[in-house]
Amino acid sequence: MKYLLIGYGNTLRSDDGIGPAVAEQFRAEAETLMGGEAGSLRIVALPQLVPELAELIAEADRVVLVDASQGLAPGEVSTRRVEPSPEAVETRIHAYDPATLAAWAADLYDNAPEIHVVAVGTQDFGFGQGLTPEVAEAVPEAVRTVAGLFLEGQPPQG
Repeated sequence: MKYLLIGYGNTLRSDDGIGPAVAEQFRAEAETLMGGEAGSLRIVALPQLVPELAELIAEADRVVLVDASQGLAPGEVSTRRVEPSPEAVETRIHAYDPATLAAWAADLYDNAPEIHVVAVGTQDFGFGQGLTPEVAEAVPEAVRTVAGLFLEGQPPQG
């Protein structure tokens, strides 16, 4: 299998940088977390989703995106499966969210891999580098969740 991890968010806006922080921590632990599968892993950390990611998504079998969420308690980790958005293909809108990129991957490159989003609850989006303590403490759980999604197709239990 080919795996793609996309951690996105603005590292200059405090907790919004959780996606890149998880991606970098996963990169540091990939061999331990994934064993022999680590060679089939690509990791991308960037400030926001862009249309060029559709091609990378289409090249993968399983994709996990990590992002900040204001809808969760600070440090809470949540997962959801993403399905391609049919509206994105019909209108070619310029709104880059996981469902749109999934649709573009399917439509433009004829591959719709399994895609999950790992969201981490945040509290501070003000200017500044570094995560708040509650959010920083969630990084190891988010990393384990990503590994579970890659290796078993579901987050770890407990």
